Amino acid sequence: MINQQLCPFCKTPALTGCKHLAVAAEGRDFVRRCVELCHGQKQWGLLRQSRHQQGVASGEWSPEREDYTWLETAFCDEFLKQIRWFGGMEYEWRSGPNGAQAGFWVLLWSKDPQRLWWELHDEFERQAREGRPRGLGNPKSEARSPKHNSRNQSSLRL
Repeated sequence: MINQQLCPFCKTPALTGCKHLAVAAEGRDFVRRCVELCHGQKQWGLLRQSRHQQGVASGEWSPEREDYTWLETAFCDEFLKQIRWFGGMEYEWRSGPNGAQAGFWVLLWSKDPQRLWWELHDEFERQAREGRPRGLGNPKSEARSPKHNSRNQSSLRL
């Protein structure tokens, strides 16, 4: 085990597990496992479909942007970090019985994992209903639109 992580709450090694370890999953499986654990498959599907349609309509859709949603860092930034039961996310290198099974695992911590999953489910529903992430705009569209930025600037006082 390289770079073994400890629980930020009780200092138990992640490999041992404790009540604060909400999920430990290989990086490629992390988002799927979070969606499954919060029982949010339907809401996640509706949210992804809604975002896809909005992106196509605005001309901002790209396969790379859609793939980015499935990265654990993007998922954490958009959905987990604003949840009050989010305790942290870390990486740990784990290896299996043979060398080919080695890889980075993503560890998600929470003081109360069940409440984290309930709140994540609620967040999926809220975002699917509203069509936008809480507190997050689209940085690409703001950067491309000088009119948008100039409208929000206030004049300097002399």
